[in-house]
Amino acid sequence: MRKTVSLLVVLCLVLLTFGAACTSSPADQTATPTPVTTQPTKAVVPTATQVVDLEPKPTDVVPTQKMVTVDVDKDPIYGTITVTFRGGKGQYAVTKLTAKATLATGEIITKDLPPEVNAEAEFPGTTGSDRIEVTAYYNDGTSYRIYDKLSEIKRQ
Repeated sequence: MRKTVSLLVVLCLVLLTFGAACTSSPADQTATPTPVTTQPTKAVVPTATQVVDLEPKPTDVVPTQKMVTVDVDKDPIYGTITVTFRGGKGQYAVTKLTAKATLATGEIITKDLPPEVNAEAEFPGTTGSDRIEVTAYYNDGTSYRIYDKLSEIKRQ
């Protein structure tokens, strides 16, 4: 008889323990993060008090083992600007490239490029002088401005 009572007490304690573990509120549970896909951002910047900076700045000095290059072409008829990643010694250390176009109209457009040779980003440029900046981001947390020039249509 004594064994039966002890067994019932232990069984009740086990059931109460399991029951307490299953009654947590939803606020106590951690939410699973949802992956976010990045979309090109488009910001119109010109205002009466803000001046758009079309003056290129010096690029960063990139260590030779991290060197990568991009090509920038401008369509002579439509003004469309194409930024193409060409790779280089450091291409396998690059996690992403960010291309930023500051158009002559004052509009600023930023697009990300994957670190794949011949990856392209296309911007609806103008027939005037548009500034193109490209920054390379590396897997060690560093980043370098590798391109910063005005893109103009070549007149013949």
